Amino acid sequence: MASLRKRRNKWYARIRLYNVELGTDTEKLIPLRTDSKVTARVRLGEVKKVEKDIKSGMSFSFAWLNDEGKTKVSRLSIIDAFEKYKHSRLIDGARQSTIERIEYAINSFYSIIGDSFPIQNINATHIDSYKEFCLGKISSQTININLSKIHAVLNWCLKKKIINELPLIELVAVTNKPVSYLSDMEFQDIMDLDSLENHFKRAFLFYRETGCRLREPFEGKIESNWLIINPDKAKTHRTREIELSPLMRQIYDEMILRYQKLSSDPYNYKQRSIAGRYSKVFKDACREIGSGDRKFHNLRDTFAIRLWAITGDIHYVSKVIGHTSVTMTEKYANFNVRRLISDFPSLSKYIEKRLNIPKMGIVDTFSVDTKLLSGLSLEIEPSH
Repeated sequence: MASLRKRRNKWYARIRLYNVELGTDTEKLIPLRTDSKVTARVRLGEVKKVEKDIKSGMSFSFAWLNDEGKTKVSRLSIIDAFEKYKHSRLIDGARQSTIERIEYAINSFYSIIGDSFPIQNINATHIDSYKEFCLGKISSQTININLSKIHAVLNWCLKKKIINELPLIELVAVTNKPVSYLSDMEFQDIMDLDSLENHFKRAFLFYRETGCRLREPFEGKIESNWLIINPDKAKTHRTREIELSPLMRQIYDEMILRYQKLSSDPYNYKQRSIAGRYSKVFKDACREIGSGDRKFHNLRDTFAIRLWAITGDIHYVSKVIGHTSVTMTEKYANFNVRRLISDFPSLSKYIEKRLNIPKMGIVDTFSVDTKLLSGLSLEIEPSH
């Protein structure tokens, strides 16, 4: 319960804020603007009336602290409201990467209306101005992701009674672009690049044959021949299990060894930049072969499309790829099978016999004996 505390001859109301999850014990001091203990006790009573709300994250401007002479909820700025939201999400166990993504969206919103703008005054006009500003600068998908994060913050503020109503937030129209993938020929061209280190060639093969996201190899753990991504690291917050063939396990071990070696020198490398290096090198390689529109994620797309091509089972692909809904996976089935036979000649006999093929991951079973690996050394080079 709130209590009195005197500092420099002035009285304050002290509220202890104890967080069970974090095991922290802090205090919030509210100035009572008086040196009279009698007056301080009266004002302390006013603070106690809203103590529960203060502990939940709300801010108040008390009668003795404003010109109106009455207690009211403070009009928080966007940045202050977000800080409260962020603190609440961290207590609830939200991942740092999730908070960073929301922070990115809020920061982009700041740039339009200012970070000191009262969050109570945000309306649909401000949202529309933000969308208009973003169009042409970032993709429609990114705009909608940002809008969803802004909505989450505002909805939290509504529940905490920081704002009175939720402004209308309508998503922008999105034209779905077809999924990009690397054909056998394109992937072979990358494997043939003299400028590309063999380590990266093997790593790109690993990503194409396992469907791993960029950082999953470095965030998971090995159990027998399975790479396990725990929910706290998985994008979908669900356990993801990736089966590794002996060859993929060999490449994985090489990647981990390199990662550990580089990350042991904190003055030269950051852990995220070590994983990010694979993406940058892949993008450079794609430009060199004349496929500059390809992105690192297209290796994962290639895995999914190849798996669908040989199984014809989109539900199975959804499970293997780690999607939470088959709806997310259906984009990989929007290709003519004959086109895929042309783009993946190494899989042609399997695609044509797909109904009789056991439903197993692609791994290296369908690639080690093809032209794709003809110029690629699979022997792991000793570390120096």
